[in-house]
Amino acid sequence: MEERENMAETIRAYFFGISYGEIVNGKQVGLAGFAIPDLGIIFRSRFKGNIHECQYAGLLSLLDFIENNKKNLSAYKFEILSDSALVVHQIAHRKFISKELTPYFETAIGYKGKIDYRVTWVPREENIAITGMDSTPSYKADIKLNLEIGRRSLDNIRPS
Repeated sequence: MEERENMAETIRAYFFGISYGEIVNGKQVGLAGFAIPDLGIIFRSRFKGNIHECQYAGLLSLLDFIENNKKNLSAYKFEILSDSALVVHQIAHRKFISKELTPYFETAIGYKGKIDYRVTWVPREENIAITGMDSTPSYKADIKLNLEIGRRSLDNIRPS
């Protein structure tokens, strides 16, 4: 079994989250998203929350996408990269999680039983989810993907 795991192809994926500092209906407004360059996919969505909540929203959106496409992506491992030092540290070391981020953290860790992934920090200028891809590769049509990005994992974390 270990030999099969070592043979699995690794796909790199990136996530990000930013907060604009703008307040709408009492909540900060930001942006969360992810990119999977090997599949030619970039996703971005508005999100209400502080910087760390937006960063977790980017990660959880990515994990939700992978899970929704598990049938066609099960042969792959995922190396997930981000410039979010806090989120990467919390997921990698399972330490220093504040009360407000605990639901996000627990949801991300819950995906570990479903998805083979690890998180790694990269400098902001190397985070393709933020900077974009110089040339977007063709979508791999031989891998059938559900391109509807669910927000189920985020909806379960906190009430609107």
